[in-house]
Amino acid sequence: MTKKLLCFVFLTVSIFANAQNRYDTPANATFTNTYVPMTHEEMMLRAAAEVYREKRAREDFDKYSRTAYEYLQKKQIGYFTSYANAALSTGYYNSQLYYNLGISYYLSGQKRKGKKFLKKALKKGFLEANRALFAIKKKEILSYSWFIY
Repeated sequence: MTKKLLCFVFLTVSIFANAQNRYDTPANATFTNTYVPMTHEEMMLRAAAEVYREKRAREDFDKYSRTAYEYLQKKQIGYFTSYANAALSTGYYNSQLYYNLGISYYLSGQKRKGKKFLKKALKKGFLEANRALFAIKKKEILSYSWFIY
């Protein structure tokens, strides 16, 4: 009985190996090259568009951060956070903006998000964030006096 079983196993393994290797040849396919190099004018237009996009993003960052700080001076934290996030979404950043955003989130009750932005400000080189994180760690109460304009 074991001889028959052993013989059956050897025969089926060889059949499976032969069947799996039978169709391992690549299919014939035609390849059409669709690459067309850009002309000099197209390259210059794309470069000019990229410069314009960068300039526009920088102007938007300045405008949004200026508006955010105006709302912060009026102590309207909700508007400050929305404009500060809009400024950061342009791709530019300011470590002081990260710091003030962290304080505003912490004051509005979103403590985890506030710590995240304070750590990001510290990582970007704003050393006052370390003092705020230490105060949070010591369970001190933060207030509007912690903002830096």
